[in-house]
Amino acid sequence: MSRNATSSPLHRRSVLQLILTSGLALGLAACGGGSDESEQEETTAVLQTQANTGVADGLVGLLLGQVTLQTRSVAVAGKRRMGQGAPLDLQDRLAIGSNTKAMTSAAILALAERGGPALQLTLPQAFAEWAADIHPAYAQVTLADLLNHRAGLPAFNGSGEDEVAFITAVEADTGPLPTTLAGRRAYFARWLLAQAPAVGVAPGRDFNYSNAGYILAAAIVEARTGKAFETVFDEVLVQPLALQGVWRSMVPGPADIVWGHEGAAGALAVVVASEEALATKDWLDIIGPAGNWACTGEAYAHWLRWHVRALRGEPTPLPQAYVDDLRAAPDGRYLWGWQAMATPKRMLLTHTGHEPGFMAEVVVDRAGEFAVFGLSNTGHFAEDGTSWVLGRIDQALAEVLKQQSIAL
Repeated sequence: MSRNATSSPLHRRSVLQLILTSGLALGLAACGGGSDESEQEETTAVLQTQANTGVADGLVGLLLGQVTLQTRSVAVAGKRRMGQGAPLDLQDRLAIGSNTKAMTSAAILALAERGGPALQLTLPQAFAEWAADIHPAYAQVTLADLLNHRAGLPAFNGSGEDEVAFITAVEADTGPLPTTLAGRRAYFARWLLAQAPAVGVAPGRDFNYSNAGYILAAAIVEARTGKAFETVFDEVLVQPLALQGVWRSMVPGPADIVWGHEGAAGALAVVVASEEALATKDWLDIIGPAGNWACTGEAYAHWLRWHVRALRGEPTPLPQAYVDDLRAAPDGRYLWGWQAMATPKRMLLTHTGHEPGFMAEVVVDRAGEFAVFGLSNTGHFAEDGTSWVLGRIDQALAEVLKQQSIAL
């Protein structure tokens, strides 16, 4: 795998911290009183202003959205590719990176409700044919632990030597290699679970953010159902929720319309496929369930609208266990692709996403009053984990909440 694997560091200055430390929106009551149509027009105008400002400040493209029970508003600004004239369009699909994890978790919980793999299924039970090859430290790790980053697995986020070790093992293998995506996931699972856990982490107990956990979760689904994870995902999540989107390789291809851009402020470069990435693309694509979904802003707003409704107690196609657990998650808890965060007035669910050239951020009010999000075809992480791109998205979302007079 390449050093550009999907990642989503959680320890950073989030939009919530930005709002709280700057005093934006504190002590204000949620506005209302106008018609749904007029409120949507006003919200769209605010979003458009902030999208334009974000692009003026250096983002190549920026899509912003806000969702309430009554309205769904999105606005977009910028370009599909730096140096070219085509504008970013509302119908363009942007990669949401690790925000895909909530979708993958919801799909697996929905499958469990239909009689699929139980969330407490252990790794030796899930991979019974080669259970003897699994490192003893993983004996009690469950499917739920994989989705909640408590399996003790290495990060596989592109910033370490995890990917290098795996690709080296693949290249050294003189036997026949798998030729399907599901086969490659199973191969990866068997290799990884024979390795020792991440240093200083107790499997089944300690939190350690890992994209590998989502690869293994998909491999379990495939082993237990006999279907490709993507097929199951479509059956239990995409169709019931009427979602729109596609699985997108992190390796750019000639069919791409929207291009990613990576780098420090003022020093961006278009993300193009390197020889290394092209050579390992088939293996890179196994990480899809951890962060390779792409969709339009309207489609992502539709996904969040289901959450707003479910969190308010309305019946939805979302799995009930998923909704119940999110409504009960304590401050700081990572659960099913979301992190719960308390503010003086609310409990919120948040997540960020990054894949080469793209970034995403989402904040959902757990009481179901609103959700806001930003998607950009601009990506960046400094060595210390900070990101000027996420900082700029933070500022835009903070201003949207401020102008909507939403108290945090």
